[in-house]
Amino acid sequence: MHRQGIIELLRRTFDGAAWHGPSVMDTLRKVTTDQLGQRIGNSHSLIEIVEHMTAWRRFAVEKLRGNTTYDVDAAANFPKVDPNEESWLITLQQFEDSQLQLLEQLEQTDDSRLEQVVEGRNYSYYVMLHGLIHHDVYHLGQIVLLRK
Repeated sequence: MHRQGIIELLRRTFDGAAWHGPSVMDTLRKVTTDQLGQRIGNSHSLIEIVEHMTAWRRFAVEKLRGNTTYDVDAAANFPKVDPNEESWLITLQQFEDSQLQLLEQLEQTDDSRLEQVVEGRNYSYYVMLHGLIHHDVYHLGQIVLLRK
């Protein structure tokens, strides 16, 4: 269990040479304002999904910082966001900032921490961080479909 491997996967999935195809940021940079509010059936909109992805990155950062009481509440999980160019720029910047914060926090984290259980959860930091990568790929698929 090495955090450098996790850091590399987080970077590749987010904005690198991802094995699965375009990275999250490669895809988000191509989103048009008209696509922000796009839904399939009663799904969340594209901008809401990115807000959701940011919320769970913040969760990981806070837990790694030792904030034992932090959680993602319903309002932060899938916030309602007006799908316009201004809100998109803010959402995208917050998403990128959350990635930088996560990577910075991981650089300061000892490998042994990965084996510990996340406070208030029944999984380890290792599982949480890999889950975050899986979460990105899962929602990336939704975003790709919403863009079509």
